[in-house]
Amino acid sequence: MAVLSSAPPINFHEWEFRWAPYDLPTYQLVLNQLSSNDIILEIGAGDLRLARQMTARTRKVYAVEINHSVLEEGLASFAPLPENLVPICADARTLDFPTSVTSGVLLMRHCAHFRAYAEKLRDCGCRRLITNARWGMNVEVVDLQAARIPFEDVELGWYACWCGAVGFKPGAPEQISPETQAMIHEVIDCPNCKQDNFSVTNLNMELSI
Repeated sequence: MAVLSSAPPINFHEWEFRWAPYDLPTYQLVLNQLSSNDIILEIGAGDLRLARQMTARTRKVYAVEINHSVLEEGLASFAPLPENLVPICADARTLDFPTSVTSGVLLMRHCAHFRAYAEKLRDCGCRRLITNARWGMNVEVVDLQAARIPFEDVELGWYACWCGAVGFKPGAPEQISPETQAMIHEVIDCPNCKQDNFSVTNLNMELSI
């Protein structure tokens, strides 16, 4: 199968462009969220090991990987490819996403461009993003079309921002309860948004949330 390619040379000093496989339980958390009607766009597909598994559960999978050598290795290792798998060698930040995509997949703990990916998926009509980019190893399903509240409106508690940053907004000790500790506020305009590079701050997810 031919690979669609529009990827520029990679700056390997950027962690985001280094691919490494995840463990089977992490992949299974993603697979558990899929349905037979889904059309998936995976960002950072690597050697296609997850993409191939997703094709068995969904209508179609667009597998986007910027590293040509890694993608070629996957194509050679997993031939023949399923008919509903479309490998694309490209930079997802500049690639035109198909408007038919229903779910995005982004397994990338060192993601520095969460906002760019999320906005592109949202703007092409995609409703959700299955990802570990905000919370490290924890896989979550982000509703891309949901309304978000300004960071300033959160009085206390955990927050996850549209830019990809997460954190805990402190308040008075008497306000802390099991309910506030369990809730995650989806916000916009957090302190991290004011930084020019939109760098992502991931917390140690050994903490109980």
